[in-house]
Amino acid sequence: MSQLQPPEEFPFPFPPYNIQTDFMRKLFSVLEEGQLGIFESPTGTGKSLSLICGALTWLKQHADHHKAELIRKIEESKSTQDDDGPDWFTAATKRIEGKEEARRCQEELLLLEKQEERINALRKRTKVVKNPKIQNLNNEFDELFRDLHHVQEDLRRELNAINGEDVLPSEEQTLLLDDYNSDDEEGEGKREGEKEQDKGCLKIFYCSRTHSQLSQFVREVQKTVFGEEARVVSLASRQNLCVNEAVNKLSNISLMNDRCLELRKGKKGKTTKQTDDGTSSKKKRTSSGCPYYQHTAVEELADQVLLEVQDIEQLVGLGRKMKSCPYYAARSAIRDAQVVVLPYNTLLHRPTRESYGINLCNNVVVVDEAHNLLETISNIHSVFVSLRQLQGAHAQLSQYLQRYSKRLSPRNLLYLKQILFFMHAIIKMLGGGSKRVGASGASPVTPIPTPSSRMLPVYSFLAETLTDNLNLFKLVQYIEKSKIAHKLHSFTQHFEGSVKINSLSHKSPVTSPTSSTSSFLAKLSASKQASAKQTQAKPKENIKPEVTKKTEEQQQEEEGEEVVMGSPLMQVTELLRALQHATADGRVLVTVGSQPRHSSVKYLLLNPASHFQDIVTQCRSVVVAGGTMQPISEFKNQLFLSAGGEESRVQHFSCGHVVPAKQLLPVVLPQGPTGLTLDFTYQHRTDPKVLDELGRVLVNVCTVVPGGVVCFLPSYDYEHKVHAHFTSSGVLTRLSAKKKVFWEPKKANQLDAVLNDYAKTIKLTASNTSGMSGSLLLSVVGGKMSEGINFSDELGRCVVMVGLPYPNTHSPELKEKMLYLNKNVSTGQDGKTAGSVFYENLCFKAVNQSIGRAIRHKQDYASILLLDHRYSRPTSIQALPGWISKHLRVTTKFPEAFGLLRKFFVEKRAEGTVS
Repeated sequence: MSQLQPPEEFPFPFPPYNIQTDFMRKLFSVLEEGQLGIFESPTGTGKSLSLICGALTWLKQHADHHKAELIRKIEESKSTQDDDGPDWFTAATKRIEGKEEARRCQEELLLLEKQEERINALRKRTKVVKNPKIQNLNNEFDELFRDLHHVQEDLRRELNAINGEDVLPSEEQTLLLDDYNSDDEEGEGKREGEKEQDKGCLKIFYCSRTHSQLSQFVREVQKTVFGEEARVVSLASRQNLCVNEAVNKLSNISLMNDRCLELRKGKKGKTTKQTDDGTSSKKKRTSSGCPYYQHTAVEELADQVLLEVQDIEQLVGLGRKMKSCPYYAARSAIRDAQVVVLPYNTLLHRPTRESYGINLCNNVVVVDEAHNLLETISNIHSVFVSLRQLQGAHAQLSQYLQRYSKRLSPRNLLYLKQILFFMHAIIKMLGGGSKRVGASGASPVTPIPTPSSRMLPVYSFLAETLTDNLNLFKLVQYIEKSKIAHKLHSFTQHFEGSVKINSLSHKSPVTSPTSSTSSFLAKLSASKQASAKQTQAKPKENIKPEVTKKTEEQQQEEEGEEVVMGSPLMQVTELLRALQHATADGRVLVTVGSQPRHSSVKYLLLNPASHFQDIVTQCRSVVVAGGTMQPISEFKNQLFLSAGGEESRVQHFSCGHVVPAKQLLPVVLPQGPTGLTLDFTYQHRTDPKVLDELGRVLVNVCTVVPGGVVCFLPSYDYEHKVHAHFTSSGVLTRLSAKKKVFWEPKKANQLDAVLNDYAKTIKLTASNTSGMSGSLLLSVVGGKMSEGINFSDELGRCVVMVGLPYPNTHSPELKEKMLYLNKNVSTGQDGKTAGSVFYENLCFKAVNQSIGRAIRHKQDYASILLLDHRYSRPTSIQALPGWISKHLRVTTKFPEAFGLLRKFFVEKRAEGTVS
């Protein structure tokens, strides 16, 4: 099929900059030719609009062109001559191949036409409003029909009880595992076939880091001509889309998922009706199922999603209005969508992707804000499991097995015991058993664990825990298909709601998994016995539990307890899944703490490309985009090529900034006002002299810079030390005389309040001719304010970078990652090992993200101060974004830098841009 050429003009909402047109033309070519693109466009250059208009223009033209090609091939096959000529065999073969090709084209064309007819029919139906009375009758019918199943089930149970059979209470029937006989591979083949049938039209999967960024992307789509015609669907978790108060009031996403699944299956609760005299009458069954999960209503909302571009908030509002589930409506709409907007985790985590029914084959993936994509993939697939979680899961599953062992099939019992064995082995390794296994796995050592941390290959970890003979693939398959984690959560909630595990001091002996289980069983048994005695004594009274005073010992014991909520087996399942990966791709970090709450196991993914391989090999094209994508070699070598992409497919596009050079002042400041060298290395940054010099620099900056000043510090710990020193030395008082000082909070729920006060102060003091003017915000590199927060215009007239935020070299995870890169990635031309290059890149990625917070659009202006003598090194300058490094002023003395800063803002004031 002939290839499309990029158009000269794109349907942009306003006349685009030249760099935007170049961006869209390159993107069009990458998508058309099925390539792997790395796109770099500085923040403020309209990257999102360029992605939207470039990609959707290609999608529309490609669809029209593809349909025309199908029609052409079908017509050509009809007009072929039957003249065989002298070589009748070759002609016959070509004729057969031509007919087969025509048949495939005919089938594909038919599917496309059916989809177009379905969408056109939906558009016509939107004007027809269904009679609400009819809708209510339909809902009542569905409710009655669903209740009929429970009536039949209750009747069957009563008959069995009359016949003397052992009958479980109705609430426990759903907790039992079904017979498991799915060790064969038939199910997998069927699923693949189903996915192929549900493929739908060609799609663009757009993903970004946060839901707010995804919503912003959708709002940008709404501003374009594609907002009227494109079929865009936003995916999100139940935490963002659920409209059922009984579900979204739960704080934990795992609990929300479990409760939603229970309601979908029509699981009922019971309420006790009280009479006027306070006695209890017959229990009444509550309404079953989720009122928002009505099939008809969900399909209607899905249709509405396809007809009107909506972000997550609008989708939730529409779901409430239509009394329908936005979560399942969005999932239902994927098949007919042209653009699917989804968060990182949904795309990059294969089990999650498959649970949504997402098919990447021959589709397009666009990953925005991809500067930390490699680290994000590693974090998503690295798994942390604490000793407490292991003990909680072990206690829950042991109790489940003890209660229902006689009702479970032999195969269920086999797998449940294997899961218990796996957890018990790791608990022993972490010192949570009656005796802890030594390094050799043979001789027991003291029950008081000695704090230690070891990095093990997967095979060594399995060998030490004696679990290397388990089939992890079958265990994970069993957990997924049997839904044991969900059933275990429901079981725990039904009886107790949580498992409490006694935390231990360093003086206490370490309990075994069975002791935790026994504790749980004892509590459960005592609770049920007490309940039974009360019921026998006063069967018709509404009995309330007696409130007793707790002894001092009981209170101390409870204060030492940790509550394991939800189903910790889910986290154990993720660990099992991670251990299936190739041994060379990851390591296991075993941490044994002096106390149980400090002990854990962590699977560390070292090769993120292994989890990006499906995306690279299955998709037609993959595009990663960001404001700062340096170093490009990292994305090319460690992502695309390592994931199976061909080097000829990898394309790179980078553009400069739209902001004129006169509106940007980047300065390296190696010395402070007193001539002290600014050295913010870990060894010197807490020196009182260095902290005093930092304070003098900030006081001078706040004197000449109007509006907002944002200062980025290397860590929260250093922020705390700077705050303490500034307070005791009087620097904070001097700063507060110039600007109101704010500090980035650690808690995310306090962030908005700080930002609102910061912005409000800048606006209120903008007209001041003397005294305090503007705000100073001290933030943390890698914190919430260094990524995703825009300090445009007066909110960020100066960005100050304090030091170079290198990560902790003593981190075992970082050490192992660097060793892995040194072993598997070749040394660069400059002689630097891959590990050291990775270490440098981590630092400057964080720097570049932070200093990119200031300049947000063409009319914006700001200064950037880099406080550390190491920024004057050629390697450091080279690591900065090109639009900054080419204008960078490297000074040697503070007066020189301060003169440049003062002159910059004097000129802006003369131009009338500073009030």
